[in-house]
Amino acid sequence: MSIAQAGEPSAFCRHQRGWTLTELMVVLALMGVLAGLAVPTYQQQQRQARRGDGQAALVQLQVDQARWRASHDSHADTLSALEWPSDRSGQGHYQISLTEVSADGYSAMATALAGQALDHDCSPLRLTWQGSASAVWGAGVHLATDPHRCWRK
Repeated sequence: MSIAQAGEPSAFCRHQRGWTLTELMVVLALMGVLAGLAVPTYQQQQRQARRGDGQAALVQLQVDQARWRASHDSHADTLSALEWPSDRSGQGHYQISLTEVSADGYSAMATALAGQALDHDCSPLRLTWQGSASAVWGAGVHLATDPHRCWRK
């Protein structure tokens, strides 16, 4: 029998380095499952974060309407009267519209656009101003309530 020389591995110590095809397939399957679970959750979190864009637009509309009403007999019936350059929210995720306007109040709606439209429970966001100081926040199909807590901070 011969003794292996220094630096030369014996037959028992020799093995291939690297990954087998089976190991690679198991890793890819695990990554697919994790991605399948993580991506929808991430997208839902993004939609919830973007609601702030529509909410901020409606709150700004409320401020602008109060300023307008202080010097006029009625609330403004168009966004252009309030000097809004566009009917889009600041980040463009919502289209803002005035739906009912009178001397005593108004209703405004923020309708989700593009990918934000998948936020079914909270689209559209609504603000109804009644009298001198009564705001009603609503969302989705509910005109005067917020059962899905879309307006929570």
